[in-house]
Amino acid sequence: MPAVPNLVDLRELAVRLAIAAGSELLARQRSLSIDAAGVETKSSANDPVSAADRASEKLITDGLTADRPGDGLLGEEGASRPSTTGLTWVIDPLDGTVNYLYGRVDWSVSIAVEDENGALVGVVHQPRTGTTWSAVRGAGAYRADAPSDGRRLGPLRQTRLEASLVCTGFSYLPERRAEQAALLQDLLPAVRDIRRGGSAALDLCSVADGTADAYYEHLIQPWDVAAGALIVREAGATVVRGPLFPQGILAAAPSVATPLQELLMRRSV
Repeated sequence: MPAVPNLVDLRELAVRLAIAAGSELLARQRSLSIDAAGVETKSSANDPVSAADRASEKLITDGLTADRPGDGLLGEEGASRPSTTGLTWVIDPLDGTVNYLYGRVDWSVSIAVEDENGALVGVVHQPRTGTTWSAVRGAGAYRADAPSDGRRLGPLRQTRLEASLVCTGFSYLPERRAEQAALLQDLLPAVRDIRRGGSAALDLCSVADGTADAYYEHLIQPWDVAAGALIVREAGATVVRGPLFPQGILAAAPSVATPLQELLMRRSV
């Protein structure tokens, strides 16, 4: 029977690999752009993937294989390995590739490790600012703006829906974007304002640290939110995954979660 993992050790491993991957991405960003040779596309012409995405994932998976050879792997860029320990690492090596290729700051590295009950540990690192968010299930969420500091997140502020700042994301598929735009017609008059950052992991962390009140997206991949969803939940947010959002997520301060969910479901997309 596999040994019970030390969750602090798993968190430290995830933080170390996320920061190392971030350094690799920073070094490569100087020579990459949205029009660079070798930038390919995935789900649509607007969904790019670069050599930097793949290099970041390889760095992370090589590190996990060295330290945790029996654990499973699930990565956005194709990493896949079954688990013999009951643990699987869920990796987004570059969340916000469009932002990265345009030279913007709002992109991140996201690493989570899950057991049969969901995420045990989650880490999101923003290389351009040096900020790292992390959480261990049942032990709270933290934000560190330098390796030597850190503060516990939560409780989240109490507010009304009409005074809330809401983050969202949009699909790469044109027909889905049209549906999402229609939804905004109902939402925008009902809230303080909308933000679209381009990294689901960072949007979730913004709710966790109080720089936004809510985040929703109707179509999301597991590696986009595995780490961030744990972080925001441990900070005290309400997190909804199905049945109303079977392929998406809603994370919000408890005071606005129910009215926001009700509003969103009036025009399900």
